[in-house]
Amino acid sequence: MEDRAEALALRFSEGRTMRSSSIPALQAAEFAADHGDCAEAFHRRVFDAYFDELEDIGDIDTLVRLGEEAGLPGEELRQALTDGVYREQVEEAVEGARLAGVRSVPTFIFDEQYAVVGAQEYETFQAVMKELGREPREEAEQA
Repeated sequence: MEDRAEALALRFSEGRTMRSSSIPALQAAEFAADHGDCAEAFHRRVFDAYFDELEDIGDIDTLVRLGEEAGLPGEELRQALTDGVYREQVEEAVEGARLAGVRSVPTFIFDEQYAVVGAQEYETFQAVMKELGREPREEAEQA
């Protein structure tokens, strides 16, 4: 895993002493998706904060700071998290994943038929798309 991460310029720091609840971060991600073009930057910022900087992504203050760094309106994000605006939506999605048999992250589900579990090479995803009868993108089109 570390070799794959390094090849993709992703870093995983050692020394984590706690495990964060991802539920608040998932709610914040829904907020980001509803608020403009910051969702991708927010996802990346949360990933880096958790895996590289060993931050607690279950903490509202941390998520607000990360959201602001990604261009989100911090106080609106704080209010949405405090009020639980996205709580039900996230809980339903998490329950749906559990019912579908998802036990680890990441898990990618295609056409409710195939699941790809864990960090995989791009070729794995191409093979699934081919199995589904879809034309996979060429590697040059990735981005």
